[in-house]
Amino acid sequence: MRRIKEDADKTRQTIIDAALTVFSSKGYNPARLQDIAEAAGVTRGAIYHHFGSKADLYICLVRESSEQFNLVIAQAIEGGGTFKEVATRVLVTGWSLLEEDPQLAKVVELINFKTGFTAELEELNIQRKEGAITQVVYIAGFFQRAIDKGELSSGIDPELAARSFMAYQNGMMNLWLSNQTAFSLKKSASTLAETFFQGIETV
Repeated sequence: MRRIKEDADKTRQTIIDAALTVFSSKGYNPARLQDIAEAAGVTRGAIYHHFGSKADLYICLVRESSEQFNLVIAQAIEGGGTFKEVATRVLVTGWSLLEEDPQLAKVVELINFKTGFTAELEELNIQRKEGAITQVVYIAGFFQRAIDKGELSSGIDPELAARSFMAYQNGMMNLWLSNQTAFSLKKSASTLAETFFQGIETV
């Protein structure tokens, strides 16, 4: 039984890897399950054994990658320190990981540039919007605590600062993804983080 489960897990991961390759090459909408089956070296039936549809496969791919990324960021936060030290570590860790992990880079690129609107992913899109709202509240709490401790100016609006932080973080990721040979996001990470804090410290 253990060998059967290991084989099933291996096949499932092979399908996920193939799906990322096909989605990245064709985009989500044009990609067919048959394309993924051929890339994975399995039948469509094997895909349906693990996933109910193309949308289910996409959602699983995105969620698993997001969970791994969020775990790394959570560990960066748990490192502790001043607000600036923690926030800098979050930015540097996230940007560096994107350049170090080609699969993560493909997933982020797929989500942001190669998916487009499709009704079958509407539930996932709603969840992402709700997640973004929750994230703003969470990050704003960090800014508020830093303000209360005197680490940041009392003139800073914590919610706007949180949105700025997220926009800067995601914007730099997308800028690098659009032309990965233009600069090294990992090597520039510390300087880019410092640039952000120089900006908010002048408020």
